[in-house]
Amino acid sequence: MMRYLMQPCAVLLVAGSLVTAVNAQPAAVRAHLDAARAAIAPSEANPHRPYEAFQALFDQVCAAPTLPDQMRTHDRSAIMPRAEWYTYPVDIFDNLTFIGTKTAGIWAVSSSEGIIVIDAGFHYQSEELALGMLNFGLDPNDIRYVIVTHAHDDRYWGARALQEKYPDARIAMSAADWDVVAQDSSPAQFKPRRDMVVTDGQEITLGEVTVTLYVTPGHTPGTVSLIIDGLTNERSVAADDDVHVAAIWGGTDPSIGRYGVRYYPDGETMMRTHIESLERFITVGRRAGVDVILSSTLSHGNMVEKMRYWRMANPDHSRGADIGNQLADEPHPFVSREAVSRYNEILLECYEAQLAWRTGS
Repeated sequence: MMRYLMQPCAVLLVAGSLVTAVNAQPAAVRAHLDAARAAIAPSEANPHRPYEAFQALFDQVCAAPTLPDQMRTHDRSAIMPRAEWYTYPVDIFDNLTFIGTKTAGIWAVSSSEGIIVIDAGFHYQSEELALGMLNFGLDPNDIRYVIVTHAHDDRYWGARALQEKYPDARIAMSAADWDVVAQDSSPAQFKPRRDMVVTDGQEITLGEVTVTLYVTPGHTPGTVSLIIDGLTNERSVAADDDVHVAAIWGGTDPSIGRYGVRYYPDGETMMRTHIESLERFITVGRRAGVDVILSSTLSHGNMVEKMRYWRMANPDHSRGADIGNQLADEPHPFVSREAVSRYNEILLECYEAQLAWRTGS
């Protein structure tokens, strides 16, 4: 009989501990979490746009940290089976193509004067990802720049292969992240030769497109975030005559160091650096008129769901064919200033919560 009496007691103890844990959160943490939570979904849900709720972004970036912060040490040099990472490329705008993996946002910005590739993937992925552009009439030999947003394995290890395969392509990173590449314990055969050094506010213009690069320390000491101006959507089912502007925040989750290189002396410094960089980049984006978010980690911006929707609206990829799809009356899934604002607010409030956890405020 005692055994059965103990079960509800155990439930009460567990419930009590959860309440204690919630109440133990610093007041500032609770306030920032509440503000971030309020920005997850739009005030009026659209059944045709379920991807507008940024739950995955909140769940990862607002998760309580395990303190003290530790450097990541696991080795990811083993080649993963292709079926575990490969996915089909997708035309997003007339001059923007997704060429990434199942998890990583890797993008090709095309123009009449060449192609800019944003991030390179792992060493065993990059050449095949570049060849994916052929599906849309783009020649990888026209790659002029490969911009690496941050010096982590899934972003720069593939740059060496692209550097050797396409010698006209410049590999671009910030000075701080080129230093990380030189110092980290990644296998030497994956490290590209030091090439183009990105400076803060630098513009790269090819034909009709201008990419402006901002050095935004946080995810790494020299993370690069981008504003892409000149995207058009004139040849799809949901065509428009506007010129769109996309933003890519170069690295989302807190990272105090990897592969033997410590970026920050402590977690408080790490989070203050994130916040300062993000606040500045949000201001830059507002001034630029950003109406598109492209996330380097696909789940953060619901990229997979948006691309699935876009394929449904444009199933034959015929660039303007009248397919009579009911989704043709809906706006482009990637375009929404309201969604851009909520995305940024979640990031900023979650970073503030992370700082408050680390300071105990």
